[in-house]
Amino acid sequence: MSEFDIPDGGLERVLDRALGRALQPPRVSADFRRRLQAALSRAGETDLSELRSRLEGERRAQLADLESRYVRLRRKTLGALIGAAFATGTALALTLPWLERHFGADTPLVLTSGGAAAGLAIAFLAWRAHARGDAV
Repeated sequence: MSEFDIPDGGLERVLDRALGRALQPPRVSADFRRRLQAALSRAGETDLSELRSRLEGERRAQLADLESRYVRLRRKTLGALIGAAFATGTALALTLPWLERHFGADTPLVLTSGGAAAGLAIAFLAWRAHARGDAV
């Protein structure tokens, strides 16, 4: 056991006593503790109010950003749906005469089956992109 291995924090107590003998504590006024507590409480109130206003400002900014992104997503979705509907209508208008010549009375069944297959393919691709973490 060396001279520094004093059990149970004994070294700290020995050092504190030695410092107490070597250094005299500074003299402070009788109301020092009261003034210190008052200053700490004033500083805490100022910091808390500033912190609260800053956090409320950040929250408002985050909500505004979230709302703007939501509106953009809704517009993109609406645009995609309108575009898909227009493209589907155009494709059907152009291919319907050809489909009627080749499939005759079965044309409605072919169109329905083709639409269902296209919807399932789009759903699968969206699911796979979501599973990989890609943006859809």
